Amino acid sequence: MRADSTEACPLCRSPQTQVRYRLTGYRIAGCQRCGFEFHDGFKGGGGAQDMFSAEYYTHRHDNAFENQLSEDYSRDPSAPVYARWLETIATRAGPGRILDVGCALGTFLAMARERGFAPRGVEISQFASSFARDRRGLDVFTGDLEHFRADDGAFDVITFWDALEHVSHPLENLKTARRLMRRGGLLLVTTDNFDCLVADVARMMYRASVGVVRYGMERVFIDANRSYFTEATLRIILGAADFRVVVLEKMEYPIDKIRTNAFERLVLQTFYAAAKALHREAQVTVLAEAC
Repeated sequence: MRADSTEACPLCRSPQTQVRYRLTGYRIAGCQRCGFEFHDGFKGGGGAQDMFSAEYYTHRHDNAFENQLSEDYSRDPSAPVYARWLETIATRAGPGRILDVGCALGTFLAMARERGFAPRGVEISQFASSFARDRRGLDVFTGDLEHFRADDGAFDVITFWDALEHVSHPLENLKTARRLMRRGGLLLVTTDNFDCLVADVARMMYRASVGVVRYGMERVFIDANRSYFTEATLRIILGAADFRVVVLEKMEYPIDKIRTNAFERLVLQTFYAAAKALHREAQVTVLAEAC
């Protein structure tokens, strides 16, 4: 591959892609056909073993996981979000067999078990998967979804909490999820939304400076992501994997789970307030039905 060439689009397979943003140590390409933006030349990022090591959970992102590492994981800022969606899923489909892909320390699965679901998990991190098995008593496979073994139609519900954006082959992961799910089963995907206010500002700063100002882009479009979804491209990829969207909600990532200094926190709070007023929040959750 030449230095100026790019991969085909991971979503629609079009070869009509080009680099849009050149950042420190990585670059983001966009598809001229479907608009999908992706980390060009992705080397594993979130799938690399050292990416999700013990240091990732206990130091690099300790704000996000400190409550999940304790026995009282109900104090985690994401716990109310998990509880609300579990209630929605149970109302629509009843408690059933649930698989969480990228289950991390197992907090969501533990909460699902408390509500009558039969939980299983898939997690690439040796540290996190061992924690979920040993401390939470959960059935968690260490590895990626493509190597997980289960019968076709084995699950009623499959979830991807902040996981789909990290996998090298997102469409293939969703097609595998569809195979593992019964017809009419439910898929929940929560991921970053890059059609949002903070992403718009990061792009504007980059373009206005002719690529010199990269801080905003590198804080928002992180190098651990393979995919930078918008509502439109998320709908496209779900449809391509034989899912029908039934609920879509936008929200913000819990600010208490983000490591920031005082100035960054104040700026982020301002963005959150403006984004809510404009309906341009930085995360999206989709509940979809298997066709």
